[in-house]
Amino acid sequence: MSRWWSVSVSWMARNRSKLVHALRMTASTLATFALAEVLDLPQGFWAVITALIVTQSNVGGSLKAALDRFVGSLVGVAYGGVVAMLIPHTDGLARAAALLAAVAPLSYLAAKSAGFRIAPITAIIVLLGSAGASLGPLSFATDRMLEVGLGCIVGILVSLLVVPARASRSVLETAAEVARLLADQLDRLAGADDASQAAMNRLAVRTRQALTRLETLVGEAARERRSRLADMPDPDPLLRTLMRLRHDVVMLRRAVGEPRQDVADRDVCPDWTPVAAAGAATLRGLADALATGRPPDRSTALADALAAYRTSIDRTRAERRTRDLPTDWLWRMFGTGFALEQFRRNLDDLVERTADFAAHG
Repeated sequence: MSRWWSVSVSWMARNRSKLVHALRMTASTLATFALAEVLDLPQGFWAVITALIVTQSNVGGSLKAALDRFVGSLVGVAYGGVVAMLIPHTDGLARAAALLAAVAPLSYLAAKSAGFRIAPITAIIVLLGSAGASLGPLSFATDRMLEVGLGCIVGILVSLLVVPARASRSVLETAAEVARLLADQLDRLAGADDASQAAMNRLAVRTRQALTRLETLVGEAARERRSRLADMPDPDPLLRTLMRLRHDVVMLRRAVGEPRQDVADRDVCPDWTPVAAAGAATLRGLADALATGRPPDRSTALADALAAYRTSIDRTRAERRTRDLPTDWLWRMFGTGFALEQFRRNLDDLVERTADFAAHG
């Protein structure tokens, strides 16, 4: 029994965020159903469906879903109701003409903005639904907006009150994940063997996916800030800095190229791996600072390692030891130095962005 309990607790800890989200969705669904019954809404299931859709994993996501759902439904019922009143649709051909008049422009609107995807669906329900035919376009539109509005309100309230999660907090956690993935890429890139190259490819994919999630969270956090539900600094500069750092790692990967075992005198090419190690350590320190909200460590280890690398290049040039190197190896040497310098500058910017959040906390 104790082992079963331990396994259950461990499973719940690993899936806490999913369980909390399921709890919110269940609570919003039940609360909306109860209110729809009390208010005796004719089609209360629309309110329940809306509440389920609106209840997202964080408050910012719920605000966006509620706005999209409400505005899209409003446009759909308004335009669909106008078409229903202007175009009689009692027989098949007339209904097809009314459907064309309603769906075509709303579909174009939905193609331009994802927030209006529900509009053509709502217009179709107004024109073809049995409730719309029995109640009339105006009454159906009014009931529909009441139901959607109720679902939006309940969904937002549940997101705010039931184990609330802020997109602003998730931004920092995801940014820390991106920083750690970039650090892992630097470690693998410095390894310069087949296993490291294969792992590097997987890490690059994970980094791109994490940045995509971060971009979504930044948009949701912006809605929280505009709604006065969060007062953290604007996370958009943090996203831009991490995207530049990812680009720097890509450029470094291209500059380094294949492992350099084919060079007869490897001492001719200065070793850049200490710079990569210092950069990886700095990234991991910044990731911990972002995740915990503490001030970043302003270490000079990366700047010192990069200065030593530049000194090695200058010494190699002064001794004229680069004259016998192939052109592609000269590109690797100087291209690597340029990529590392850009990386240092953007990493310094990440230190400042991390300090902004720590100062706010």
